[in-house]
Formats: sequence, structure tokens, C-alpha cells
Amino acid sequence: MGKIGRNDPCPCGSGKKYKKCCMDKDEQNFARPRASNQGRGHWSFEKVNEMSTADIIDKLASLGIHHDEKAFLKDVEECYSAEQIANKWFKIFRVVAAGRDLDFPLFAAWVLWERMAPEYLLSMEQMSDWVDKGYGYSVDNNPESACDVWLEVWEALKYRIKPEFKDLDFLEQQYSGSFFISNVCQDLEEELHNAGFKDKKYFEKRIDYCRDFCNYFPDEDELIIHNMKRAIAESYLCLKNISAAEHEFQEIIADYPDNPWSYIAFGDMYWFYQDIIGDFNKAKVLYEKALAVAKEKADISVIRDRLEDLDAEMKRVTV
Repeated sequence: MGKIGRNDPCPCGSGKKYKKCCMDKDEQNFARPRASNQGRGHWSFEKVNEMSTADIIDKLASLGIHHDEKAFLKDVEECYSAEQIANKWFKIFRVVAAGRDLDFPLFAAWVLWERMAPEYLLSMEQMSDWVDKGYGYSVDNNPESACDVWLEVWEALKYRIKPEFKDLDFLEQQYSGSFFISNVCQDLEEELHNAGFKDKKYFEKRIDYCRDFCNYFPDEDELIIHNMKRAIAESYLCLKNISAAEHEFQEIIADYPDNPWSYIAFGDMYWFYQDIIGDFNKAKVLYEKALAVAKEKADISVIRDRLEDLDAEMKRVTV
């Protein structure tokens, strides 16, 4: 078996990342055969984090790595992960690390990043931990906390966005060893929706987040952008701002006239949100427009089901 990466799925089958599951246990077992290494194991983030900053810098110096705070902070601005900084050290210094000490530069860079970098600059390693924490909150049915954590990650990602970025591709490449940005971005939008039913302020946060996303990544996959714009309109609806919701849906239809879900989502507003706004006739007109542009069998089936159910509901109400 090849070397297991810290962010790889744990081979025990738990579904957790290796660093969150069996890594410490494996390190302890690996250390037992040689008496001189008993109790030492491999370096880990936790072990290095127990050291003072001065001791970490001294240890790096003993391995041939000269730490300069100004140069380090420049690396933090230019690099996306502590691993990139550690790899740079191995290239520019004559590193004498061997055995367990080969891992020390990575964890040292990670710890020093957390201690020295500005709060808005998160390393890939930090983001990965926060993403995992957010999913933990989500599983525990705590969408507010999940959103709070993921929005911090989003703010850190925004700092890394350059004007030439029009989609997520470049950032996906930088963070691919740890998490998938497109998944996190879409999950954040959904979790903001869930959190909004517990606290209305998250509908407002959802509007701001989705608008930011569309502005930063206009060339991202059309399905994702379309969903983000629908989320904005639906959030206004949940906040009972009907005029804003109608405006957003009209903009979606103008931007995506050949997408049946532009009309379906707008029609749903007039049918499914009866406690806020109800107009069966407007819903029917929009569903019929959706049917006129739909090409996929699945979409056609969904629209016809809606029309049949709507007709039945209209007959029941008029009886």
C-alpha cells in the first residue's frame, strides 16, 4: 500500500479523513519497534502546536531552514497552503531533516501560519478543518453554525479571487487536495436556506452570498449560476418581499429564456407560497411557458405533473 495522505479517506472505512481518524494510532504503532523512538511517533499538527513559536523556529533552524517573518508573511500571501510553503523551504534551503523530522516543516508552516498570518488569510489546511467542522454541524442539524463556519471560509476564498477568475477552475486546482470548492459553495447555499427557517437573517445572508458568487464567477457552470439566482429570488419570497422576488424571477427568465426551470420556479412562487402570495392563473401560465421550452423528458414530466395537480386544485377551490 502506498503512503496515505492526511486528507485521504481513512482505510478503516469510517468515511472520515485519515487525519481525523486512525492517523495518530498508526503513528503510535509505527513508532513502537525502535526503542529510541518510543513515545515520540511522527510529528503532527497537535504536537507542533504545543511548542512555543521560538522553539518551532529553533527547530526549523536545526534542520537548515532559516525563518524570516517578513519573508514568511510574503509566502502566506502568495501560497495557498502550508504544504506549498514547506515544499518551497525544501527547494531553497539545504534541509537536513530525516526520518520523523521530514514532516516537521509542514506542521511548522501550518502552525506558524495560524499564529502569524492576518485573520482573513486562511491556509488550505485551516479551510479544510473548517469545512469539515461545517459538515459536522450540518449532520447535527445545526445549519446556523454550519453557515457561520462556511461563510468564514467563503470570506477567506474571496480574498484569493483575482479579476481574471471568471469561474471556479483555478481555485479548484489550488484546493483540490483538500476539498471541492464547488461542492462547498453549493452546500452553503442550501444550508443558508435551511438556516433561514430558523433565523430570517440567514435568508439575507443567502441573498448576499449568492449575489457575490454570481458576480465573482459569471462563467461558472450555468446550472450553478441559475440555482444561485433562483436562491436569491426565493429568499426574497421567504422574507415576504414580493416585489423583489418577482423582479429577480423576471431577470432569471430574461437571462435564461430557454431553461424551463426559470418558469417553473416562478410558477411555484404563485402556487406553493399560498400564505405569502397566491395566483393559480399566473402559475399555470408560467408552467405552460416552461412546457413550451422543455426538451428533457424529466423536465416535461415534472411540468405536466404540476399542471395536473394545479388544475385539480383550481377545480377544488372553485367548487
